[in-house]
Amino acid sequence: MKGFKKIGTGIAGLAVVAALALTGCGGQAPATQAGSDDATDAGSYALVADGKLTVGTSAEYEPFEYVEDGAYKGFDLDLITKIAEKLDLTVDIQNVDFDTIVPGVATGTKYDVGIAAITVTPDRKKEVSFSDSYYIDDQAIVTMKDSAEITADNYADALNAGDVKIAVQSGSTAEAFAKENFPEATLVPFKNATDCFSALQAGQASALVTNRSVAAQLTADTFDNEQVVKLVSTGEEYAIAIGKDNAALKDAIDDALDELEDDGTVDALMEQYNIK
Repeated sequence: MKGFKKIGTGIAGLAVVAALALTGCGGQAPATQAGSDDATDAGSYALVADGKLTVGTSAEYEPFEYVEDGAYKGFDLDLITKIAEKLDLTVDIQNVDFDTIVPGVATGTKYDVGIAAITVTPDRKKEVSFSDSYYIDDQAIVTMKDSAEITADNYADALNAGDVKIAVQSGSTAEAFAKENFPEATLVPFKNATDCFSALQAGQASALVTNRSVAAQLTADTFDNEQVVKLVSTGEEYAIAIGKDNAALKDAIDDALDELEDDGTVDALMEQYNIK
């Protein structure tokens, strides 16, 4: 990809922290599939199932991946479907817990790729390879609108207290960020982002930490009694996780991303899902 879409400027704040390590094991996929000529000239690549791109995701992260009326939707899932079309493959979406995606890709037998607003981190790069980046995001701190205890001015101290509970998605960079920057607080991990927002609404947490784009979407729609009180510029790069032993698939995906950026598809998807 010639260049990823660099979105948002963020607000100067705390430094990016190392994300949580994810554990996986090695393995080989049982099948191979030739890539289409317009996507790659690298030859054949390994696939979990012939003719399919098996995709691990966690569809509770609107606007990137979610389920609506029984159908998978979101920027990431539309993007990976477009990529699969370039490779003459159908898409088989596997909706799983976020913290199992990278290990699943690493095995080479569960998923060919993982896409779920996955930030590229040193720990994850030990497990899998990554495509070219396609998006940049930051962290956001969310509270209830009727709460005046945590503000943009005092959040660093207000959240770093023993009686504070912070909701985070398990295995996410938000969890790692909160651990690093609010070590005195009690973190309450949930399997997906929606559960974090629900927990805040139910009084199970004083605040939540999540990525900027997700916070903007959910506070505008489903959880409109919640608010973003602080954006912290972390410059996290989203990319597609690919098995380390599948270099030809990575090349094919990068070529497809290039084409989709050049022909305006990526911009159109961002506009469709109101991603800024």
